[in-house]
Amino acid sequence: MQIGFIGLGNMGLPMAQNLLKAGHSLLVFNRTKARADSLLAQGAVWASSPRAVAAQTEIVLSVLADDAALQAVALGEQGVLAGLAKNGVHVDLSTVSPDTTKNLAQLYQERGVRFLAAPVFGRPEAAAAAKLWICPAGPAEAIERCRPLFDAMGQGVIVVGTEPHLANVLKLVGNFFVISAIETLGEAFTLAEKAGLKVETVLEVIKALLPVPLFLGYGTRMAHNEFIPPGFGLRLGLKDVSLMRKLADQVNAPLPLADVAHGHLRAALAKGRGDLDWGALITVVRELAGLEPGAR
Repeated sequence: MQIGFIGLGNMGLPMAQNLLKAGHSLLVFNRTKARADSLLAQGAVWASSPRAVAAQTEIVLSVLADDAALQAVALGEQGVLAGLAKNGVHVDLSTVSPDTTKNLAQLYQERGVRFLAAPVFGRPEAAAAAKLWICPAGPAEAIERCRPLFDAMGQGVIVVGTEPHLANVLKLVGNFFVISAIETLGEAFTLAEKAGLKVETVLEVIKALLPVPLFLGYGTRMAHNEFIPPGFGLRLGLKDVSLMRKLADQVNAPLPLADVAHGHLRAALAKGRGDLDWGALITVVRELAGLEPGAR
């Protein structure tokens, strides 16, 4: 199947590589062309714009940093919407606002084409290993057309429903679990160290009581100050928590844990740590407790 792929960052590049491995033909676009070099060497074809990608493919996938990037790729004279043929499908796998997806889904429907939201759960290493969890929402027939692509990139598909924006709600809820765990781990490790307990002992308790990837993975990295390279950058994490808080305001749902984590992430960004993994939230918690941000 001839597939379009837009956005070759830390997540998008390995996802595109897995599609090539599965035998799909790829037409690719990225803001920085050099990011596509490895794919082009494997047989992918470069396109000059998102519109050019859409004009030559039935299904376009995008993995982008934020709402503004998605809107820039989707809309305008050189956007995906301008190039998609009737019954074409644009699948966005990014973490963006439900409001943005609502707007795009309506615009695409008016043009006789489909927009799916299909955000993913997993870090870059999971993307490389085709172990992502993919959560699509939109018209059922469009989801089924895309299922072979989801199968090539992930270990499972969780169909959210027919309303695309609800996939973005699910992604924000899932990322709320993650940032809540990071905040909890940051406070727990800091309390332990202030009281004279070694963080390795805390890790042993985590292994015994919370033997799941979320706590084991982030716990180990945070205990050992392993924030480079970032699996998920702190700057992007702050963006996601801001989206959670916006959604909570819209539906009048209290989200006090997200409020606390947002303050710590913003402080870390102000201290120049935006390019670290978002587990570096612990550095601010440590400083508030009178400890050095990274010393153990």
